[in-house]
Amino acid sequence: MFLNPTSRVFSRGIFNALEEIRMRRFYIAVILLAVCVALTGTPVDAGNSTTILLKNLSVSGGHPGSLKVNNGRIDIDSIVSVFSLRTSVDIMGDRLDLVGDGGSCRLLLGSSLVLSRGLFAVLTEPFDTVNGKMSVPLDFLTKALPAVIGKSVAMDRNRQSLKVGPGGSGSFKGVGPEKLDRYASFIQRGQFEPQSRGENSYEGLRVVVLDPGHGGRSDGARGSTGTVEKDLVLSVSQKLKNMLEEDLGVKVVLTRTADYYVGLKERTAIANNNRADLFMSVHANAAFRKTVQGYETYYLSFSASDLEASQLAQVENKALGVDGGAGDAPLLEAILWDMAQLEFINESGSFASQVQKSLVRSMKGKDRGVRQAPLAVLMGARMPATLVEIGFISNPSEEIKLNRDSHQERIARALFDAISDYNRELIRGEAGRGRP
Repeated sequence: MFLNPTSRVFSRGIFNALEEIRMRRFYIAVILLAVCVALTGTPVDAGNSTTILLKNLSVSGGHPGSLKVNNGRIDIDSIVSVFSLRTSVDIMGDRLDLVGDGGSCRLLLGSSLVLSRGLFAVLTEPFDTVNGKMSVPLDFLTKALPAVIGKSVAMDRNRQSLKVGPGGSGSFKGVGPEKLDRYASFIQRGQFEPQSRGENSYEGLRVVVLDPGHGGRSDGARGSTGTVEKDLVLSVSQKLKNMLEEDLGVKVVLTRTADYYVGLKERTAIANNNRADLFMSVHANAAFRKTVQGYETYYLSFSASDLEASQLAQVENKALGVDGGAGDAPLLEAILWDMAQLEFINESGSFASQVQKSLVRSMKGKDRGVRQAPLAVLMGARMPATLVEIGFISNPSEEIKLNRDSHQERIARALFDAISDYNRELIRGEAGRGRP
């Protein structure tokens, strides 16, 4: 088609105008995309890796999709939202499970430990509630998050953004439970601060929880004449309860008051819910050799102090539905809802020594010593906790004595003396690191 000069000039003007509109639209689209990324924290594609912006709470409370950071801590809600995690909180509200595409991790309020894949990571600060929100320190993002999302996580030097790797690149570098004891002092200093007290205002025991072992479908050990452990330890525990209430004036709670089964979690939950100052699990021992006799007292460790301690832990744990020793997955799961017991390992050991000395002195029996073992019944107690074996029900002569009411009274009195000594130390300020 032939166009005159005027028409050609007009056509070029229309073409140029349309081209300018297209370019403007392109620039506007680029600007809008950049603004959306900045405002929403939408991950930016970078060769199968993504970058997530960290936004401090002081800037308009953060933006959707960014991680909210305040004084070096990150809100759990923010992590859950950005990485689309699922959560589970226990009935007491202090144990949190985070679940993602790569796996899961478990945290306990007030603890610096994180459990994932059967290993523990140690954070610089505890998982805690700050200003009404659950939060973790920044190093959670690089130490624990990769195990949950299944992707590697790296933080830039300025702590302004995270680089998240492709799927399958996540790893978890932790330590096994057998190595946790060496972190106990670090965790004590870093996470649990005693409540302030006035000068010379130390308090004694207020609540003691006694745990008569077994019960219901779990009989425990049996003697040759038919004596059943669950009945024996309940009787001794009831006698001890009366002594403590009458002579010390403390509140005493039994985990069971008759012949019924109490699960593993319920036993320590009873102690924690009652804010107990002391937890004692009472048991009777058994051995293949009927001549074995004496007394022994245990406190928690993630590895047994000797072969006999390991064997006892397996027997007692199996009765509570937890098989095996410290290397088995079910026990590792039990360990973590109990990381707080790490704070009390030293104090539990000291109290166990008092119990052992009192029993041997009062009962004139064989001293089988204080031992450590991964006893699931002690896991979860947020106070000093011990397990005491009051004699060998498998020994015919000891079985006869254990059935006598007078002998049970003497055992209860020996346990009472140990608790009374511990109470005096509390009042003098020589024991106890604060109250729950």
